[in-house]
Amino acid sequence: MFVAKTIEEVREFLRSKTEFGKTVSFVPTMGALHEGHLALVKKAKELGEISVVSIFVNKTQFNDPIDYEKYPKTLEQDLEKLRALDPSCVFVPEHSEIFSQDFVCKISLNSLGDSLCGATRPGHFDGVALIVTKLFNIIKPDIAIFGEKDFQQVLVIKKLVRDLNFNVKIFTQPTLREESGLAMSSRNQRLSEASKIKAANIFRILSEIKIDPTILAAKKSELLAIGFEKIDYFEIRDEKNLSLISDFSGKIPARIFIAAYLDGVRLIDNLML
Repeated sequence: MFVAKTIEEVREFLRSKTEFGKTVSFVPTMGALHEGHLALVKKAKELGEISVVSIFVNKTQFNDPIDYEKYPKTLEQDLEKLRALDPSCVFVPEHSEIFSQDFVCKISLNSLGDSLCGATRPGHFDGVALIVTKLFNIIKPDIAIFGEKDFQQVLVIKKLVRDLNFNVKIFTQPTLREESGLAMSSRNQRLSEASKIKAANIFRILSEIKIDPTILAAKKSELLAIGFEKIDYFEIRDEKNLSLISDFSGKIPARIFIAAYLDGVRLIDNLML
């Protein structure tokens, strides 16, 4: 497993490995790796002859500086976990390597990124689109793999690939969950054990709404009664374009989406109806 810290190092590594047309698969992460991330890395090794993982906490997708500061940063532990899987290369750049002091470029999304997480975290998906564009230009992968827990992000990236004509295929993996049903997330590290038990109610309630979508409003009240401080959104939307569905009939593919705060930690999840 080669660890590259600079753009030139990762490009030189890939030049030496892909001169005979080997397929490159890519998993971009922000570190604080859990089993969900590792499942993506395993898939990357299956799909590509050369597998690359990046670890970079992207400041441009945080609308709240405090949230950025609190985001868990566990590079040494992450590298240890990756060594057990042995991807071809791990790219671990510093912020200054990716964004120079005089960096001025932006990417603005006119749709898909303005609802759900985009509505409550202004500029978030512009930052996601920017870092993914930069990483795709640096790595030049044939394949990139993302998890469905961040379903809106997946749609944004697929649209980015189409609109900017990136020559990369996007693969998705189902959300990995704890035994309790709680969606695996780096942010779970900030939850106490008692809060993790409470947080598992998200999946239980989503599963109940999957059976009967008419109970959504009542279940929102139940989450608040359990101890969730705030719910950013709790909605059913078309999974192709994220348009809001107020009266679900089952005729179109749809998902329940939720973002809720527990002990100051923002947790997201979604479930297909």
